[in-house]
Amino acid sequence: MSVHKREGRGGWFVDFVFEHADGRKERVRKRSPGSTRRDAEEFERLLRADMLRPERAMRREVPTLNVFAEEFDRAHTATRKHATHGTYRSTIKVHLIPAFGSKRLDQIGEREIDAFAARLLGTGRSAKTVKNTLGVLSKMLRLANRWGYLDRVPVFSYPKVPKSSFRVLSEDEIARVLDAAGPYWYGPILFGLMTGCRVGEILALTWEQVDLARGVVRIDRAVYRGVIGLPKHDKTREIELNATLSARLASNRPAKARGLVFRRRDGDECAEPRLIQKADVGLRRVAKRAGVEAFGWHVLRHTFASRLVSAGVPLQAVQELLGHAQIAETMRYAHLAPRVKRQAVRVLDGLHDANATPERSGVAK
Repeated sequence: MSVHKREGRGGWFVDFVFEHADGRKERVRKRSPGSTRRDAEEFERLLRADMLRPERAMRREVPTLNVFAEEFDRAHTATRKHATHGTYRSTIKVHLIPAFGSKRLDQIGEREIDAFAARLLGTGRSAKTVKNTLGVLSKMLRLANRWGYLDRVPVFSYPKVPKSSFRVLSEDEIARVLDAAGPYWYGPILFGLMTGCRVGEILALTWEQVDLARGVVRIDRAVYRGVIGLPKHDKTREIELNATLSARLASNRPAKARGLVFRRRDGDECAEPRLIQKADVGLRRVAKRAGVEAFGWHVLRHTFASRLVSAGVPLQAVQELLGHAQIAETMRYAHLAPRVKRQAVRVLDGLHDANATPERSGVAK
């Protein structure tokens, strides 16, 4: 009997290799539902009996990852956002197929996955990249399990991702960048600084989303690789416009307010959104003219959030403005609000004195 007790993990485990009638070997590793060796041995007998069932012997042949990748891709073409689907495709092509393409899915176990993660880290890939890559592999194997190709999904050990730092533009850098932006990039850059929108949301913005009468803009679309879809997390939101941005939008609003707010150079109101790649290049050129170290569009988003938090705006409000799915995403800015925390505890100043009575204070009548 191939049963053993793992110290530190609790309970008994079954671990054996079963050879099918066609010569195919399958390793079975499961935790026993019982608490004794006898329970584990009985559990192994049941597992071996299950493996001998005719319907199990007729199960579909386990495909290689290279073959299954095509099934996985088709399954997500219609169900995933274009951006997510593109990320899956890129991860599979760049990382997973070179590492596991020729392996059957049931040959990809914990040992192979851990070795793969170690190799990626050893080549200088960040812990976040490795974690995301393992996440895609996990999704593939879980789908294979659901479709009957696998009896179990390996246990994944993800690298710990350190808190990432972020850059914020100073007031002087903001002024220099806006001065150097020129008419073509001034509007999108100012909009990013004043709303914290993502670059895909800015470039996809239409006049139909802008309500100057109410002073709000509705963020319910974004562009990614030329395809218009919902914003990240499929989360729509409204952002209040301050006086500066409202005035800028009003001065540039065409007589027939329709189409894209930030058009391409041809000025066609029905033109396709500006390409994100060209927007990245344009922003780097603006930074160079301004004498500022090159930065990306997300720095405008970080600058927006940091200025709000530093001014005392509650984190929950910042979360809603940024469209974060969870407050944990917004907490990266919490350290910028020490003054707010000091003001919060000052609310309690004098609380004891105001509520003290002779009995409570120990003063005799």
